[in-house]
Amino acid sequence: MAQGHTTQHGAPRRRSQSEYLPVAMRVVSSLIVLCALLTAGFTFYPEWVRLSDMKRELAKQKDRLEDLQNLSQAREQEIRLLENDREYLEMIARDRLDLMKEGETIFRFGNGQHKS
Repeated sequence: MAQGHTTQHGAPRRRSQSEYLPVAMRVVSSLIVLCALLTAGFTFYPEWVRLSDMKRELAKQKDRLEDLQNLSQAREQEIRLLENDREYLEMIARDRLDLMKEGETIFRFGNGQHKS
C-alpha cells in the first residue's frame, strides 16, 4: 500500500493538531493584517478626502486672488490716468455726463446703459 494519509485499513488518517498549526497561524496573521489595513483605511480615508477638498478650495481661492489682483492693477492704472492724464479725465467725464465737444459726434452701440 502507498503510504500517505490513510491507515492500514483504508480509512483516512486524522491530522494531528501540529499539522493544523501552520495553517491556523497563516489565517490568524492574515486576519491581523486585514484588520490593520481596515483600521488604517477608516482612519486615514476621511482625512485624505478632507485634504483633497482643501486643495480644491485652495485652487479656487488662488484663482479668485489672481482675478482680484488683476482688477486691482486695472483700477490703480485708472487712478494714475485720472490723476495725471488730463485728456483721459476729460474723456471719462464727457462719457459719463453724456457731453460732447463742439463738432464732435458720439456713436453708442449696445443697450444704452453706461458702465460705472
